[in-house]
Amino acid sequence: MATSGTTTFTLDASDIIEEAYERCGKDLRSGYDVKMAKRSLNLLLQEIQNRHKPLWKEVLTEQALVSGTASYTLDSSTIDISNVVIRRSGIDTSVNLIDQATYQTLPNKSTTGRPSQIYFEKLLTPVIHLYTTPENSTDTLRFYARTRIEDVGEYDKELDIPINAIPMIVSGLSYYLSIKIAPERSSDLKFIYDEELLRFKQEDASNASLYILPAGRVR
Repeated sequence: MATSGTTTFTLDASDIIEEAYERCGKDLRSGYDVKMAKRSLNLLLQEIQNRHKPLWKEVLTEQALVSGTASYTLDSSTIDISNVVIRRSGIDTSVNLIDQATYQTLPNKSTTGRPSQIYFEKLLTPVIHLYTTPENSTDTLRFYARTRIEDVGEYDKELDIPINAIPMIVSGLSYYLSIKIAPERSSDLKFIYDEELLRFKQEDASNASLYILPAGRVR
């Protein structure tokens, strides 16, 4: 039997909203229904990013360092950073992430040298602070920036999420909408959403090998 030969199936925002309404046993009847569902969809995406399995993108980012400048402003969509290195003459050296308390206790923040520690300050527009202060303008800071996904846009546009997250998003929106338009279905829809969310978190878990060795041994 012949197959379709395609692997491009996805749902745009309007498809997700329509599917969620159908699961609530309701029909979209007005422009307000669509507007209300879009608002709930944006709230759902925020809730998942804030509380459960964050829906973020990891972007390899480079920041040119400037001699004597220890602080650099990042894009406002940045949630966090990881795997930070300093690249000098093609060689990467690890930089340790530290918290606010540790950064505050560093003695002389104006000391210059090759940076070995970095503090990510979570502001509306995030800032990174390096210690020690860069000693030249030829080194490059490289890290993975975890950035927020985009808001829900036009209804005929796809969401800024991985394809394996769509079932979970549909289930979550169904539950969110049911609270307002089909409370008799909320319990069942919440159960389905929780199951889909758990499955998504498990699918997205790292499959990298973990080695735990006694202190003093190197593998």
